[in-house]
Amino acid sequence: ILGEKHIRFPNEPVRHKVVDLIGDLALLGLPIKGHVLAARAGHAAHVELVKKLQKELQKKQLQKKYQVGASDKFVFDTAAIQRILPHRYPFLMVDRILELVPGEWVTGIKNVSINEPFFEGHFPDHPIMPGVLVIETMGQVGGVLLLNTEAKPGEKLVYFTGLDRVKFRKPVRPGDQLLVRVEMVFFRRGICKMKARAFVDDQLAAEAEMQAVVVDR
Repeated sequence: ILGEKHIRFPNEPVRHKVVDLIGDLALLGLPIKGHVLAARAGHAAHVELVKKLQKELQKKQLQKKYQVGASDKFVFDTAAIQRILPHRYPFLMVDRILELVPGEWVTGIKNVSINEPFFEGHFPDHPIMPGVLVIETMGQVGGVLLLNTEAKPGEKLVYFTGLDRVKFRKPVRPGDQLLVRVEMVFFRRGICKMKARAFVDDQLAAEAEMQAVVVDR
């Protein structure tokens, strides 16, 4: 300790840490009802905690808007997705949205069943999900991300205007689960560019850069 003054309380360093923690948690902008334990904490760790709390808060707010029955395992189920996207059977290609940060990125899944109608002709003795439908799946997951930038997504549609750097890395077969991650690269005045990747068993199955525009229904 520098200077002539001594600490005012025996636990003054701890009090200082607690005040730091309370101040950093205030960045959330909402009161917290809970019990917080901090070990070897500091401003960097506090800020990371606030970021995680903000993501959970966004998730709860989105679920309250579209989802009936909130879940910790996913953001939207099929019923909630249909409140956002106009697609319906047999062309709804998203089963769940697992994670969503509006304006930034989204993760969704498509469970590929042998009962998919396209397997009847593609191909009868060697069923493979058509590559264009893998792209469509990525596009619909991206559509959920894009429409959540709108105040009234139910009154909007997403038109895809271009595809670049499309690559198919791995065939998608019955029983596979497509995990799709889409990141927003650019968005302004209803026009956007997104980067999408689809995985099967943690292996890259397809990727593409997509351009899209939001229009009125």
